[in-house]
Amino acid sequence: MIYDVIIIGAGAAGLFAGASLPSPVNGLIIDRKAVPGKKLLLSGAGQCNLTHGGNIKEFISHYGENGGQIRSVLYRFNNHSVMDFFNKKGIPLFQREDGKVFPKSLQAQEVLDVLVRSCRENGLKFCFSAPVDQISISKPIQTEIDPLELDAPIYTIHCGDRSFQTKKLILATGGCSYPGTGSDGSLFPIISKLGIEVHPLSPSLVPIYVDQYPYKDLSGISFQNAVVSIGPDTNTTGASGAVKGKALHQNSDALLLTHNGFSGPAILNHSRYAHPGDILRINYIPSKSLERITSELSKALSGNNKQLLTLLYEYFNENSKESPAELPKRFLELICQRAGIDPSAKASQIPPSLLKKILSLIACDSYKITKLGGYETAMVTSGGVSLTEINLKTMESKKYPNLFFAGEMLDIDGDTGGYNLQFAFSSGNLAASNIK
Repeated sequence: MIYDVIIIGAGAAGLFAGASLPSPVNGLIIDRKAVPGKKLLLSGAGQCNLTHGGNIKEFISHYGENGGQIRSVLYRFNNHSVMDFFNKKGIPLFQREDGKVFPKSLQAQEVLDVLVRSCRENGLKFCFSAPVDQISISKPIQTEIDPLELDAPIYTIHCGDRSFQTKKLILATGGCSYPGTGSDGSLFPIISKLGIEVHPLSPSLVPIYVDQYPYKDLSGISFQNAVVSIGPDTNTTGASGAVKGKALHQNSDALLLTHNGFSGPAILNHSRYAHPGDILRINYIPSKSLERITSELSKALSGNNKQLLTLLYEYFNENSKESPAELPKRFLELICQRAGIDPSAKASQIPPSLLKKILSLIACDSYKITKLGGYETAMVTSGGVSLTEINLKTMESKKYPNLFFAGEMLDIDGDTGGYNLQFAFSSGNLAASNIK
């Protein structure tokens, strides 16, 4: 039997492609795992951050250097299209203050169930525990296919001792992140054998680990609007401080301290630009300039008999009495200790030189990057099938008719916050709309 369409990969992109088919088909979804959507269930810590709010034009800058190339893909089936899709399927959504969009149930399983059900309604069957080890291409026999399609190939998918044939094929197996979910990159060598260019793969949206990390005991503390910059070590680049091809990258977002490194959106979204040996710089409270902080605290210290820690805590958190502290007391205590100052000392006894040392750790903290998180901690994969191989108006291969790609296996990696699922949905929908 020759299927109308086969989708390889029962993740977000593959399932959404199946759910978006314009009419029922005789189709099959193949996946190497025993159940569908294992990685989708991890999205948004299990709450499924489906997309982001706002204008789709604002999305482009959230996909790194390749963002401009997928403009038409995102515009055709945008974030509001995604929200309409799930609303019509009976999943009400809500948007948080930070723009992230979730199902009201905060249950990724609800999203997965709807996608699987929609695929079945579109005529798709599932074949699980079927890792693909080869894709072969042959010309059809005239009596088996419409003569008008004689130039179109037949694709044979080999899964051990089983094989399946199809007229049209959608590849949506993801990257290499969270390999335990089935997204292990095993299809890329098979794609490469077909002569399709695959850009080098690497983990993306990963924690950053630094030399002499001081915050092991402060795991879980976060800063809502830290400014993070990543750039070359100017101490090893000569007088100009320049390194050819390496720029200073800076952003502002939430920063999280973990037991062994820095994480949170400010780090994860910047990790694509980081390399071991680079310098990570952090301003934990950018709402005021260093000059203003220095001036105001210098006046506050004069003749003040409060403990230094108390004064610092009150100063940095004067506007956050009804919300989490901008700079928690435990953090400020450790900052004092790192500066070599007793946090219980009288504020009036702190000389300007030591105050300067404290503030440099708050506004200009810097570390040498030792390593980045691996695939086991990566939310997505950087690299993949080159966009030059794809007709981005259809998601079809330029080399092989009726072979389509969708989702993370393409050379696109977005920021955290719903951008990667948005691309999975946009590209899956576009591929499906061209299955006729």
